[in-house]
Amino acid sequence: MSDKENIKRILVRVPNWIGDAVISMPGLHALKRLYPGAEITVLAKARTLPLYLGKEPVVKDVIEYDPEGRHSGLAGKFRLVAELKTRRFQMAVLFQNAFEAALIAFMAGIPRRVGYARDLRTPLLTGPVKFEDTIAKKHQVFYYLNIIKELGLGVSLEEMELPIVSTGKEDSERAGAIMEEYGLGADSAMVGVAPGASFGPAKRWPVEGYCEVIERLCGERGMTPVIFGGADDIEVSTALSQRLSKAGVDHVNLAAKTSLREFMAIAGKARLFLTNDSGPMHVVAALGAPTVAVFVSTSPALTGPIGRSVKVLYKKLECGPCFKRECPHEHYNCMKTITPEDIYNASTSLLGGCGIEANSGSEA
Repeated sequence: MSDKENIKRILVRVPNWIGDAVISMPGLHALKRLYPGAEITVLAKARTLPLYLGKEPVVKDVIEYDPEGRHSGLAGKFRLVAELKTRRFQMAVLFQNAFEAALIAFMAGIPRRVGYARDLRTPLLTGPVKFEDTIAKKHQVFYYLNIIKELGLGVSLEEMELPIVSTGKEDSERAGAIMEEYGLGADSAMVGVAPGASFGPAKRWPVEGYCEVIERLCGERGMTPVIFGGADDIEVSTALSQRLSKAGVDHVNLAAKTSLREFMAIAGKARLFLTNDSGPMHVVAALGAPTVAVFVSTSPALTGPIGRSVKVLYKKLECGPCFKRECPHEHYNCMKTITPEDIYNASTSLLGGCGIEANSGSEA
């Protein structure tokens, strides 16, 4: 019996952040192609776990890793190890880089443990994957696909399956109730906007710019703006909401008012979505919503959204991308080089039905 036939139960420790989790999904799909007869279970924190619900046949089951609750402290880690032992996994694939991820798989007695040889965890892995500098210079999707390549399946960009997230009937019903509560009809020409980025202000294109674009889209296209964001985005979302109100633009502010699944169900109905480089950006691109993504301090060549209806705006400066939380020069020139006109033109190209291919780093 071949290795592929022997492996029936695989545990995948997925990344902790929403954007990283979405980017890693092509790696999950490739793993399923390599082991079609295996059941894949993901171990995920609460913030990313909802992304994996309803992903059968790729993901069979999900286990929540709760390091702040039932899995906190030494006793909690032993509790998690005991839970994993009962599942009798035959292989662990570690998309998450921490030493702890390898240690837990080792303590759970999982015979094969594959992941990057980083953070002093090489002795805990049966299949350590060497981290090459060339990987760090490619789009992050290849960081995860490279692990699967080491297992025996190389996947090119052309062969890669796009990340897909989906919602179910209950999610749609809850989303419908929220939309009805805020006066959003099922046929609303909704333009979603995610003005936040929890990493820091250097990733947030100015709200006054978003306001200008939205005003124009509403005036010329009759669209209905809906603001999205998490608890970390309340301040910037409120600032945008106030500007829209002052401009006389009717809108809905749903920042911190939806779960991730509810956000997915509502945002998936958007005719257009405007967003900074953030977790929501990757989610809406994976949902298939027409997405305009604004990159300022980060690089779309490394973490650009992957989707069939995506337009990336980015203008490289001598000082960028800096990957800083705040502008080290205090001038934020990367934001000034991208204009509301740029975003409006990108928006109309998507709304006009132009074919926009998956984009991981085009410049505006």
